[in-house]
Amino acid sequence: MTTAPRAVAPSPDEGRPGAALPALPSVAATTGSSLAVQVMAAVRRAITAGEMEPGRLYSVQQLASAMDVSRSPVREGLLRLGEAGLIRFHRNRGFEIVEVSPTDVAEILAVRTALEVPAARRAARLAGPEELDRVRAQWQTMHDAARTGDLEATARADEGLHRLLLLLAGNSQALELVERLRTTTAFLGVVAAASRRPVDELAREHDALVRAVLARDEKAAARAMREHLASTARRLVAQALLARRTPAERVEELTAQVWDAASAGY
Repeated sequence: MTTAPRAVAPSPDEGRPGAALPALPSVAATTGSSLAVQVMAAVRRAITAGEMEPGRLYSVQQLASAMDVSRSPVREGLLRLGEAGLIRFHRNRGFEIVEVSPTDVAEILAVRTALEVPAARRAARLAGPEELDRVRAQWQTMHDAARTGDLEATARADEGLHRLLLLLAGNSQALELVERLRTTTAFLGVVAAASRRPVDELAREHDALVRAVLARDEKAAARAMREHLASTARRLVAQALLARRTPAERVEELTAQVWDAASAGY
């Protein structure tokens, strides 16, 4: 991924208006997590929902006012995101979400493929009866959320299923890395593209994977995970291309080129 410039601490006059902010929750120190962490979570949710967009300037004061909190925890939360290369500060102007490139998307999904395909195979082999019940329950939770049309709940269940399979595979380092990659794509605005498809389609895309794991079919589980991640990659690469005003008639061809180049050998 392209390295973002070093974050510059917001200056006091970054309070002038920026792009319109969505409704954001108020935060309080009594909820069990720091204000800065809550600011980070709120920004992530807004980006995931497509309510805050890459390339638009937002002000620190604006965010603080929207969340009914002082500028200090907002600065702290944003600086953490800046250190991770997820937002970029513009001195005296505000901050923006870092835009993701089609190649960035493809490379992130290729790394996930390298980690999650063998994890699905191991989960199918190693999971015991109680663990398989957890997989079944998480799958049901996803479909229940999809039936109500609740995108956020369906996305949480999706993330929970992937996390559970990584846990069952027994590699904590792979789990932590995949979670960081998912967080990165969420902050870069990639997940918002996924939200434009029907939620029941998102849930159904996991059916072959879960059935294979429940049947303890290692090869089928690995194949289903690979197909699922490839489908996700192609969709998000296409969205990234469209965001860059790529002519619609060239998107399919370029999507295949970008994904094939990034995923070759995985």
